[in-house]
Amino acid sequence: MPRTKGDGRGRLGGREKGTPNQTTAQMREFLAKLLTSSSSRKQMKEDLEKLAPKDRLELQVKLLAFVMPKQVEQTVEADVSLPTFADFLMKTGRTYEEPEFEP
Repeated sequence: MPRTKGDGRGRLGGREKGTPNQTTAQMREFLAKLLTSSSSRKQMKEDLEKLAPKDRLELQVKLLAFVMPKQVEQTVEADVSLPTFADFLMKTGRTYEEPEFEP
């Protein structure tokens, strides 16, 4: 009897949940080796020095996104209300009368 969707026996096909994609893992490994080899780093440095200052800066800004997290504006709303002296007096049942000052 063929399996049906929702029979309670797990997934019908494909990779198990949490299994990494092999192609992605292989590509990451290839790129890591490519970028960390000394000859590759030397060549990239030479190529970078050949660029015009404007192009070099643009490339550095683009590459920076892979090193530093992107900043996201955040807003925080908080109700910060401190009791006043008048609140204290009302809570304790006391009253306050301002003294009269004569000039």
